[in-house]
Amino acid sequence: RALVHGIGMHVDHGAGNSSKMYVGGQAAAAVTAGTTTHTSTTESVASQYTIPANTLVAGSTVRVRFVVNAYDSNGSDELIVRLRFGSNGSTMSSDTECAVSTAVDQADNDFSVGDMVIQCRTAGSSGTGVAFGTIADSDALGSKLVSAQFEPSFTINTTVANYVSVTTTWNASHIDNEATTQGFIVDIVNPQT
Repeated sequence: RALVHGIGMHVDHGAGNSSKMYVGGQAAAAVTAGTTTHTSTTESVASQYTIPANTLVAGSTVRVRFVVNAYDSNGSDELIVRLRFGSNGSTMSSDTECAVSTAVDQADNDFSVGDMVIQCRTAGSSGTGVAFGTIADSDALGSKLVSAQFEPSFTINTTVANYVSVTTTWNASHIDNEATTQGFIVDIVNPQT
């Protein structure tokens, strides 16, 4: 119920007004590693959460935080990490690419960290949303590449289930290319409805 209606909390701070904030909560928090991508150049789901149909409303925010660990890498092979959102959930290219990392040469145990917000602006079968946040990548040279991400207005069909997916894609197929999520958290907050 908290995801649908929020919980009204009185916020006063001594000002004497009746402002309220509405909170939802943590919808998902993976306690194990996600699905490992290896020996493949096909975009693959590492972690995914399904948002039930008719859950999101105008003003809903979905915050996604994740870390992808390239725990084994061959030579100078590169990994791309994406955050996708949409109603397909299996054919990745059909869902909106809300964020994409820089393709970087991975050394063993390099990682990418994402912190993204997807905001539902309008609800319905032709609803709309935006996404913004950052992805930070480490690479084989020890650099840290931080990329600000923004996906302008895209379609969100709130009348069906939607999928929040973290995906990985290697640029070369090799038995030593292995990556997976080691952290995946989804928070959903809805305004008063």
